[in-house]
Amino acid sequence: MKRFIPILVACSMGTFLQGCNAGDGTGLNDDGQPVDLSLPDPPSQPEPPDEDSLQANLASIQEKVLVPRCTQCHAGGNAPLGLAMDDLATSQSNLINVDSATNSSFKRVLPGDAENSFLYLKISGAPIAGNQMPLGEAPLDQETQNTIKDWINNGAPIDSSQVTVVANTMSVTADTVSVALAFSNEMSSDTLSANDVQVFSTTNNELISATTNIQWSDEKTLNINISGLDPALTGIALVLNEPLTSTIIDKHGFVLDGDMDGNEGGVFTYEILK
Repeated sequence: MKRFIPILVACSMGTFLQGCNAGDGTGLNDDGQPVDLSLPDPPSQPEPPDEDSLQANLASIQEKVLVPRCTQCHAGGNAPLGLAMDDLATSQSNLINVDSATNSSFKRVLPGDAENSFLYLKISGAPIAGNQMPLGEAPLDQETQNTIKDWINNGAPIDSSQVTVVANTMSVTADTVSVALAFSNEMSSDTLSANDVQVFSTTNNELISATTNIQWSDEKTLNINISGLDPALTGIALVLNEPLTSTIIDKHGFVLDGDMDGNEGGVFTYEILK
């Protein structure tokens, strides 16, 4: 049976009897069939990520920035100030949490804090860092500088699979401590319970009995509240990701790199002075 609904919608009865502009293709698709006006246009598909673009992790920065732009000078045993960046492992060991050779009040890369990382200060031309790098060449473009800044602020991950704690905030009273930990990736909240958070005294390293509650405010932010603490304590240490008690993973199954060594696993310790 032919479907005339689209044609009747477009025409009054009088014009329908005259043919409703028959033969001009009105109301038909490219195959000559009536257009189904009830169907919406198909949704647009998101653009796939550009795998060739610079990503905010050291593996990508090594390949797309350090090798082509920096290793002209910073390579081998005679690299300036001992800062060789020949390959990923060398860059990792010479950059992350390493004191700057020209200003020891800074780390070359301080995970979570680009503004106090000498590498970022150097490439961005901050006056406190002296000559902008790469020395004697055009500065890195702004997008590249921003990506390196994001990489450091996100905890300086080695590659896209590394899960790190990138920031924290806290509040302290006499018997209560509240901490918010921000992770680099979306986490699986069911991999951590309040019983998995261990609390130690920083004075004698003994395990403390306290009331611990946790709550995820979003998929990347964990709120930890510890109450009932002895007011006489001068400091505590929160311990997470201890293999014997818990393993924190993200939604892709990657384990938290608690000790920030570039490998999955490792205990995360956060010390708080009261």
